[in-house]
Amino acid sequence: CRDYREDRIAWAKDLNKGGMFDSFEFVKLEAGEEELSDDDENVGFVEFKVTLRAKEDRGASAVAGQETVISERSKFVRDPSDGSWSYASGDVRSEVAGLEDTTLNA
Repeated sequence: CRDYREDRIAWAKDLNKGGMFDSFEFVKLEAGEEELSDDDENVGFVEFKVTLRAKEDRGASAVAGQETVISERSKFVRDPSDGSWSYASGDVRSEVAGLEDTTLNA
């Protein structure tokens, strides 16, 4: 699942493939500064970082207690008619060794 969909149930199920949400506990969420596009005043970006802690050993992918940081540079678009902002897409990355320069949802 790359980006948000109106069918929120299907979207959440896609995000939770393999029980991802059950395998980690939420530690913290950080939101960066808002950034407007240089080309379009109705496009903006925000960087988010979430820290998750593994609940149990999952082989080489996670060890109980190990924290993982995942970041997303989210794109938002503004509706010029009412000024409201909506999520459009995002590039998800991880700070896990070996994946630092990889977009995970490409």
